[in-house]
Amino acid sequence: MNPPLPNISKPAAVQKIPKRARTKKKLITAARDLVYNKGSESIAIQEVTEAAGLATGSFYNYFNNKRDMLNAVIEDFQSVFEAMLEPTRTRLRDPAMRLAITLKYYFQQSQDNEAWRSFIINAGLSDEVVLVQSQAQCLADILAGLRGGRFKTEDPAITQSLITGMASHVCLEIQRGNLPKSAVNETVRHVLRMLGLPDIAAKAFADAPLPEIESPVRSDLPADPNTPYRLVVERRKSERGGSVAAL
Repeated sequence: MNPPLPNISKPAAVQKIPKRARTKKKLITAARDLVYNKGSESIAIQEVTEAAGLATGSFYNYFNNKRDMLNAVIEDFQSVFEAMLEPTRTRLRDPAMRLAITLKYYFQQSQDNEAWRSFIINAGLSDEVVLVQSQAQCLADILAGLRGGRFKTEDPAITQSLITGMASHVCLEIQRGNLPKSAVNETVRHVLRMLGLPDIAAKAFADAPLPEIESPVRSDLPADPNTPYRLVVERRKSERGGSVAAL
C-alpha cells in the first residue's frame, strides 16, 4: 500500500495553469513520490512517466536526464516554501526583520522539515543541496533596505552573493555535523552587521523567535532528529547492497 501523499504543492491556481505546465507538474509529483518510496537510484524514467499517466517520451520534453528531473522537484519545493512564507514577509515592514526571519525560516526548514528531508536524503543529495532564500528575493530585500536607509552596501549584487553563499555553507556544515544549530543565529547576526546594522540591533533581530509559519508536511515519515544525514544515506546504500550498516 502506498503511503499518504505529502501535503505540498497544491496552490489554488493549479487548475488555471497551462497544459504544458500541468504536464510538467505531473512528472514532478510522480518523481517526488517515487523518490520518497524507493530512493532515486532505482527509479527508471519509464516508472516516472507511468506514475504520471504519460507516455515515456514525454519525459524528454521537460528534462534532459534524471538529475534534471530531481532539480525540478527541488525547485518546486523552493516555490512551495516561498509561497508559505510570503504572508509573514508581507506583514514585516522592517527590512532587517524581514531578512532575518526569511533566513531563519529556510535554515529551520532545511534542517527539520520532514517533507524536504525525506526527499533530499532519498535522492542522495543531502550532502550537497540545502534550502536557502532565492537569490532574486534576497537581492530585492537588500535593495528595499537600501531605499529605506536601513542597509548600507556599495554593491548589492556582491552582498547578495555573499549572503547566499554564507547561508548555503553554514546550512551544509550543520547537516554534516561540523557546526551546531546555534550557528544559525550567529550567521544571521553577521549578515545584518555586514549590511550596516549595529551589533546590538543585529543580535536582537537574529535572536528573535520565528513566528508561526506554515510549512509542507509529510506525516508518514516522522522526524528523527538523532539520525545524522550522512548516516541515513550510508545506511540506505548499505541496505540496498545486501547488508545493514551498524549505526
